[in-house]
Amino acid sequence: MSQRSCPRRYQIGMRRVKASLMSTRIVGLIAIVLAAPTLAGAQGTGAGQAGSAPPGGRGATPSATAAPVNYPPYTRPVTTYVPPRTPDGQPDISGLYVGIPLPRNIETPLVPFAGRGNRAGGEYMFNARNDRPKLPDGAIVRPAGVDPADGTIPLTPEARAKRKEIMENQDKVERLDGRVLCLAPGVPRITVPQVVVGYQIFQKPGYVVIFYEQSHLYRTIALDGRPSLDPAIRKALGVSRGHWEGNVLVVEVTNFTNNFENNWVIGSIGASPGIPAESIASGHGIPHSDAYRVTERYTPIDANTIHYEARITDEKVFTQPWTVAWYGFARAPKDYVPIEYACFEGNAKNLLLMTNTDISGIRVDVP
Repeated sequence: MSQRSCPRRYQIGMRRVKASLMSTRIVGLIAIVLAAPTLAGAQGTGAGQAGSAPPGGRGATPSATAAPVNYPPYTRPVTTYVPPRTPDGQPDISGLYVGIPLPRNIETPLVPFAGRGNRAGGEYMFNARNDRPKLPDGAIVRPAGVDPADGTIPLTPEARAKRKEIMENQDKVERLDGRVLCLAPGVPRITVPQVVVGYQIFQKPGYVVIFYEQSHLYRTIALDGRPSLDPAIRKALGVSRGHWEGNVLVVEVTNFTNNFENNWVIGSIGASPGIPAESIASGHGIPHSDAYRVTERYTPIDANTIHYEARITDEKVFTQPWTVAWYGFARAPKDYVPIEYACFEGNAKNLLLMTNTDISGIRVDVP
């Protein structure tokens, strides 16, 4: 997965970014300090947390041990926080945010990998100082997939076979992850926490706008009850229509682009090579159909934290609707400034696959 290149921000407060051109991506490391917010209750109780195995290396083999299924049923977080209001009466959730790292990955694999834990992004979400937003007190450590409660993704047999084909052919550009190709990642994938990028929420009468530092994407969410667009009009991030349920922003997203299979439903970090499809924990390799739709819920937990939930429905891909949820947004430090995002720059893998040109020997590191 390509990330941005930002060498000019060494001097900006507590957020440190180091740009280094790598063979397949530009990785930024962000250091942030944020106090853990308080919470009245979240996703059930703290009991039943699954243990964490140390991350395993590449080339490991699937384990015969059954995946953990002792997660409690998902319940939405409960909070007594009442946000301030905008001039037009909306709950005010505007501002700059950064992602809270997932404590586990996206899903519980059908066949666990021996010696490999299910923690998302461990190789780049933690820096030497371990400065990043923390989960709220009481949050359950579990995969992002919360319903079904065991964390598995309820794929149809056909979708499971398609996923296997896709993941076995990641050396072919037509099967490559859309984010590696610098394509818009879609919903809810655009909201999967990436600690190297931030988010900005704007509010004006009748609208909420979410700006994603990643690829400078944005979504305009109309709140006036207007219908969605003509079904023939399709967009990578879909068409969003929202309303407030108390202090919770609920967004119905439809009209997703369906003209290529690289736009996957979800995915965390880049999938590790050599892991069979049935052992993937990152959500990769699942394209959606023309029936795909998502219901999002943005719940302000306190003045600094927003909980995210997405209910995913696609009868042609999944045997039932399923839900992902996580604490997705933490208020950014006051000196945080969104900066230029670079994806194509230095992306050697893309160039090699699309043009058969190897630039690895001519690139230089940026200090």
